[in-house]
Amino acid sequence: MIFSVVIPALNEETNIRECVLHVRHLDPGAEVIVADGGSADRTVQVAREAGAVTCGARRGRGTQMNAGAALASGDIVLFLHADTRLPANAFSLLADFFQDGKVQVGTFRVTYAPNHPALALYSILARHDTIFSSFGDQCLVVRKQFFTSLGGFPDWPLFEDVHFLRMARGKTRVHKFPATVTTSSRRLQRNGVLRQLARDVWYIIQYLRGVPPEELAAKYDGWHRHLEMSLIIFARFPSPGKVKTRLAGDIGDEPAAEFYKLCAEHVFRESDKLSGRAQRYLFYSDPEDSKEMQHWGGPRFHYVAQEGSDLGRRLEHAFLTVFEHGAQKAIVLATDVPGISADIVGEAFRALDSSDVVLGPCPDGGYYLLGMKRLYKELFANIPWSTDQVLNETSDAMRKLGLTVRRLPALADIDTGEDLRRWHEEVSTPAHRPLHDLVRRLDLSGEISR
Repeated sequence: MIFSVVIPALNEETNIRECVLHVRHLDPGAEVIVADGGSADRTVQVAREAGAVTCGARRGRGTQMNAGAALASGDIVLFLHADTRLPANAFSLLADFFQDGKVQVGTFRVTYAPNHPALALYSILARHDTIFSSFGDQCLVVRKQFFTSLGGFPDWPLFEDVHFLRMARGKTRVHKFPATVTTSSRRLQRNGVLRQLARDVWYIIQYLRGVPPEELAAKYDGWHRHLEMSLIIFARFPSPGKVKTRLAGDIGDEPAAEFYKLCAEHVFRESDKLSGRAQRYLFYSDPEDSKEMQHWGGPRFHYVAQEGSDLGRRLEHAFLTVFEHGAQKAIVLATDVPGISADIVGEAFRALDSSDVVLGPCPDGGYYLLGMKRLYKELFANIPWSTDQVLNETSDAMRKLGLTVRRLPALADIDTGEDLRRWHEEVSTPAHRPLHDLVRRLDLSGEISR
């Protein structure tokens, strides 16, 4: 018995390698096909490097899965999401089930990570096959001949998995395999678990009432319009000796790393105050730090590895990624500026209603915030990064493009011990207490005077 695993993907660079390798570890003989919907990141390259066959398709999970299935040579096809992991006994269990020629289709049980009380209850309900408890994130498994006989997934923008399983139930039993897949709850957690589950149930009811999927998708997208703002945070994992190296020259590697960690976590907390109105992305500098970054930042973020030979290329890649994800407004933030607040970020998003770009300057000639409604690559080309001319050169590029610009209040970034001492003396708010405590522990005034 040959298994083919079809993985629909769109901008899944941070998940696809682990997903492919996990499948190949469980069954080295399984065929793995990644059906890409036009990713703006390195999803296709990473998938190929991990040993998967790749194919392109028009964006849409159903369309992508149909394209992957068309290439599948296995008797049994598994449709696996990039952020879902199979149980260790998946293939031996499926081999036993599908030895019975009457078994045509089924899904696994499911658990979520990170978990939530409502999701734990849902996991119990999902042990039974109903239209409200069986979905694609549970890994839909189907005999290829049966899949073909049903015509595959409908070319719908929503509920392609619900409709396919509904058609299957009209022909045969949909089995629940007695093993559990683990899938990411990032979308549910980001949108609010209870609210998202309630919305999903409501839209399924509307589907059963005969509302066209295109109309449902338009309403669903309308509900998600608040997600069309994207907040990009650039960060490094706070390893001593790898962050704030200029500051480390004044106060040491360990204190500099601690400062960076506290400052970044302040920015994370401020991003939490945006009332869930923005999708939040953490673009991290070292791909090897993926797991550590996700553990550090938690479920609040999409995680994407930075890509590019210099800061300009990395910024361009980040903006391109979020615009490809559907963002209508995008803002990037630094993580070494303790003065960043939710109020400033909110002001920046509002400024984009009437301006082409918004810019948050730093006194040292750089900027801590840049926002735009479309990608202007010229703002990242031929800029002398890490110099005091970044702000001037970027502003010149904006003028040449004829862009309207809204400038925010200047905020200081912290590059040296003197910067940190001055900030400590001039700023005092409860939100910055951990940073002030660090400065007091360092006795920074004496450290700099030496």
